[in-house]
Amino acid sequence: MSQTQSWPASMPDAPRHRLSGRAWLGACLLLFACATQPDVPRGSINIFFSPSGEPFRGEPSDPYPKDVWFNRADTNHDGALSEDEFVADAVSFFHKLDLNGDGVIDGAELSAYEQKTAPEILPRVVGISGERGQDEPRRLGPAISGAAFYSLLPEDEPVASDDTDFDGKITLAEAIAGARRRFAMLDRNHDGRIDRAELPKTPAERMMARSDSKRGDRGH
Repeated sequence: MSQTQSWPASMPDAPRHRLSGRAWLGACLLLFACATQPDVPRGSINIFFSPSGEPFRGEPSDPYPKDVWFNRADTNHDGALSEDEFVADAVSFFHKLDLNGDGVIDGAELSAYEQKTAPEILPRVVGISGERGQDEPRRLGPAISGAAFYSLLPEDEPVASDDTDFDGKITLAEAIAGARRRFAMLDRNHDGRIDRAELPKTPAERMMARSDSKRGDRGH
């Protein structure tokens, strides 16, 4: 297993936790891409991945869809996520991916997730490619890839990362353990609740804000 390193300390609002060297490198390169890319069409990046890997996509004119996930997971509507609410949201998504209902996400179901439910997990970096069109990200290689660009945590494939025994499938117990691990990472003040203010901004969210600011400056 690869040696782990911490998320870059210079990133504002970043959760402090341990992650693989590959994920660390990808996160750094994604942040570099955010800083160096010019305007990016909102429609190509107005996407949020929940901590369990469920994608939420907004229209170009919509607010960033992170709040859509948060409001759904906050079932008692108290403005914060308890660990039980957080885990329940992950379990609900697990059952959506467990197409045959056998309590396991197997290789075929995982492939369906990556290819159909969340194709953004395929290796990409946000940018503009002439041959792919204005609203399509361009491929730059596997180092900058996956859900991390749209996520609160730098995991390029959050569903597969729950396969902690590396047997090629994810059990419900593994998914629950992964949800508890992510809750602990995001509960930065360790009070057993995740307030909306505790949630870091995703790299996509930061890029959208930067692009919106540039467009606003040009409008004056």
